[in-house]
Amino acid sequence: MFPLDTPFVTSLKSVGACVAWLGLLCVTFLPSSSPAASRALVVSGLSGSSANSEEFNRLSVETKRLLVERGIPLENITQLGDKASREDILKALADAKVADDEFWLVLYGHSARSQGGIPAFQIRGPRLTANDLRSSLDAIPARQFILIGTNDSGSFLPILQSSQRSVVSATKMEAESEQPRFPAAWIEALSENPKASFPWIAARASQLVSEGYKNASLAQIEHARLADPVTGTILEPPFGVNLDARPELAVTSGNFPPTAADIADIEVKITDPNALWEDQPATEETKKLIAEAKAIPNPDEHSAIMMDQMVGLTVEEDRTTDRKLFHRVYLVREDAIADWANAFLPQSPPIVTSKLEIARVIHPDGSATVFNPAKLPAATDCTSGVCGAMAMVYLPKVEPGCIVEIGYRVRQMLNAALPEVTETLPIQQKIPALATQIEIKVPENKIYHVALKNSDVTPEESVDHGRKIFRWALGPQKAAESLPGDPPACEWVTWLGVSSLPSWEKFAVWYRRIAAGSDAVDDTVRETARGLVATAETREEKIQRLFEFVSALRYVAVELGIQGFRPRTPAQVLNNRFGDCKDKANLLIALLSASGIEANFVLLNRGSATDVSLPSWQFNHAICYVPGEGKNPDLWLDATDSVTPYGYVPPGDAGRQGFVIGKDKAEFKVVGGNPETSLLSDTWVLEQNTEGGWSGSFQRTGKGLAEYTLRERFHGLTPAQRRQVVCASVSTLWPGSDTTGAEISNVSALGKTVKVEARVASSDSKLPLPDFPWLQGFSAPERDRPLQINDGQPFTTRQTVRLTYPDSAPQSLPPPLILSAGGQNLAVTWKQIDAHTIERTAMVEIRKPVISPAEYAEVRKALRTWTTSIAAR
Repeated sequence: MFPLDTPFVTSLKSVGACVAWLGLLCVTFLPSSSPAASRALVVSGLSGSSANSEEFNRLSVETKRLLVERGIPLENITQLGDKASREDILKALADAKVADDEFWLVLYGHSARSQGGIPAFQIRGPRLTANDLRSSLDAIPARQFILIGTNDSGSFLPILQSSQRSVVSATKMEAESEQPRFPAAWIEALSENPKASFPWIAARASQLVSEGYKNASLAQIEHARLADPVTGTILEPPFGVNLDARPELAVTSGNFPPTAADIADIEVKITDPNALWEDQPATEETKKLIAEAKAIPNPDEHSAIMMDQMVGLTVEEDRTTDRKLFHRVYLVREDAIADWANAFLPQSPPIVTSKLEIARVIHPDGSATVFNPAKLPAATDCTSGVCGAMAMVYLPKVEPGCIVEIGYRVRQMLNAALPEVTETLPIQQKIPALATQIEIKVPENKIYHVALKNSDVTPEESVDHGRKIFRWALGPQKAAESLPGDPPACEWVTWLGVSSLPSWEKFAVWYRRIAAGSDAVDDTVRETARGLVATAETREEKIQRLFEFVSALRYVAVELGIQGFRPRTPAQVLNNRFGDCKDKANLLIALLSASGIEANFVLLNRGSATDVSLPSWQFNHAICYVPGEGKNPDLWLDATDSVTPYGYVPPGDAGRQGFVIGKDKAEFKVVGGNPETSLLSDTWVLEQNTEGGWSGSFQRTGKGLAEYTLRERFHGLTPAQRRQVVCASVSTLWPGSDTTGAEISNVSALGKTVKVEARVASSDSKLPLPDFPWLQGFSAPERDRPLQINDGQPFTTRQTVRLTYPDSAPQSLPPPLILSAGGQNLAVTWKQIDAHTIERTAMVEIRKPVISPAEYAEVRKALRTWTTSIAAR
């Protein structure tokens, strides 16, 4: 998920380190042959007696056996006995830095306190303190699962607690100094289901301990605790686990259950483990793939064709996500190589880690060049000052006629700032796809919304080992080819959404909680509001003054941690005199409230769309909503941009679903633009010279979005740059003309109309053209999707050309052209002003700014007639 104000871009070729609402993907691949996948360290410390020594050794041996059964390679498990020193254990932990999937640390023995009261594990020589463990574990990028199977082990938890590790202690904090039964129960629970999730194993072991004490009619003197990475708290049994349900499997790199989306038939072996790239001869498999690729029909001459695509996502109980993706693409033309022969994999350990599974180029003769996944570059070291780096794979020797195959996995730990999982998986690509397999796995014991959008294909659903599984097999998909005037992509491109958010009401509860206190109205806010509205005579005048004050504040987005979601207080924004969208919306609401005007905070997806049927984080923007009062209509106020006129909303807001969060109620409302039509007005006053050329003045004004565009275009430019923009605009409308004396009014003064004025001249007898910026959208003779004009808001462009002749003006004027097509109005009219002057007015009124494919041809024909009429004189 992105914080507010943050755009998102996701593709199969580049997966960002942040999980945006348009998120990332997963599928099942061949188990990695890399020994770095998962590792474990099992240690038995000082025993104190022969009986304890035998028991600790038994527990260690059983742990090692069960971890192998779980899927961790035997050679990746280190077992240390009671002769191990502190240095031996620290070295083993240092060696585990190569683990990039899971790391397990299991300690059996006794705990005590070292100097300073720090909890410590008892071994030969200096003790191993909790601080030693924390320092070593923090250097390991893998997800970590820790068992402290000692007395007084609960005291380790506050020190070891981290969002990247689950830690279970056999006892709680203090006063449980007897040797615990929990380690033996933990082994029993692990043996019942070696592949169960860590919380389930811990909860089941705690249950067995309680049953043991109860059956022996003894008071229970030990109580396990779990440091939970999801909530950041220390939990009591059963640690949020429903033990009546089937245990949920934990998926590791060595243990991927068989799925429908399986590419196990692709067996790519590296014979030289030291090679970065390896050339391999043609095989029956590769020659068959090339033959199939060459036989694919391509009547539209796409530059590439997706032969196979596999996409999926596994969500684990702790909200860690495991995304896998694979594509096999046939490259038809050279221009497709840059798009599909490069892979950019996010690496920001321990939060985000990527593992390359396969990267292969199949050449036109069937031979192949294969990348060694073990050689994938590591992430940039954060000590260099650059984090969140990408590991990059550039496939070599790629040319048209090749097939490229890339498959990789991205594991991302939970985002602790967010309450639930929200992922969006792009499915439809910009090239045709012949076959797509999708697999989603989510915990069975929690509500999840899983939906494939803009597709009629229904999933096959099943339940296996505590997971609910959704699988789709899609046939051929046409390319998602964006065109000018397209609606938001999420309304017509196939994508898949996954969310654990139960409802929008729950989302509102969470947002109110994190924003609590951020709307505080103090004396500074009250005094500011009082000063701004002191002389205002009406409610609307008050609102406008407050809006224009906030709008003029500098926009600065500083979105670190929770500030990506929680607004700064109004007092902070007033003191700083800057803020981002949510800060400015929050300040405006506070000023309105201090002035006795009700206003609410609104979240929306600016420039895109919100699917209200899928409760999830889909927002990137915040604005203010003022409910209507009496004859005054509802107002939507976006103070983010300093160029938005009062009463209007900027492009990307209007028509979107806004989530209005009130104190007691939250609901979606459609963000309304101003009911008045946006107007772009050009006025040319020209006089003809004796050679037949024209000279005079040009003036442009705007209203609504047209005025917003004018302000945005000139905002922040130097005088020379502003003049250059005016000259370029006039030259486009009147080719061959000269422009001098360009003047632009103050675009920062929201209360005053923006005017662009200039002196113009041309030796050509042709007249300037009207400005209708959406003509390009009507270039094609037909269209298979709606055409959206002016951000979906009504729009009028009007050009007036007044012509004064040195002698008498033409007496015969062209007849008026009045057209109506698809709900739009077009006109070209002429009138006689006096004996020397005539005036032409050309107008296009877009009353229905979303033009359906059925109406497109009719509107296009009318526009062509309109432009022909203008060009005729």
